[in-house]
Amino acid sequence: MINSNEINNKTTAENNEIREKIKKLIIKKNYKLRDLSRNIRKNDAYLQQYLYRGTPKILPEEYRLKLAQILDVNENELIPSWLKNLSPKEQFIKFRNVENKVGHIEQISISKELLIDLDFLNEENFYYFQTDTSDGHLTTIVDVRIKKFIKPDIYLLNDKKNYFLAYIELSKFNPAKLSVKPYFNNFSPFQINANLLDISGRILWKCSKIF
Repeated sequence: MINSNEINNKTTAENNEIREKIKKLIIKKNYKLRDLSRNIRKNDAYLQQYLYRGTPKILPEEYRLKLAQILDVNENELIPSWLKNLSPKEQFIKFRNVENKVGHIEQISISKELLIDLDFLNEENFYYFQTDTSDGHLTTIVDVRIKKFIKPDIYLLNDKKNYFLAYIELSKFNPAKLSVKPYFNNFSPFQINANLLDISGRILWKCSKIF
């Protein structure tokens, strides 16, 4: 019978193998740990501590995915076998970045179990948009087919290539206009004719993460 010490030794060995693989990839790509840590939105010493001090023991999924994208490898190559075996049937959906700006993560993966209300028949029209908040960042899934107001909801707006989230509803004072309430307070609410509003898509799902 395998005891707990043998299991711990095995998982530790697999965790170390992943660390060594990441170290080699970083050397091959000639990246600096500080820059990589910043690119996955962590403090400057995060990857240094993970790779050489073993803290954390494994990379959280969000940062593992970002690191895999930067290093141009399949995320599965950075997952120890023992962790894969815990949830072998879990499916992940990939979403492209709606902004497509230099320096942004091109795509992210989200567990399908978190997206139970989405209709994946139109999956090719789903993108992600991520915006920073004072507590971390807000990740949303956007249906880019929807380019006009259809019902009161949160939409992704585009003001001269500056994207922002806003709740839109019909104006209570003028039925010919829309009432736009930006999701964050750095923009003021305003009224506007529907044909003048540049809507990039409707928000289907949102999740905030504090880190």
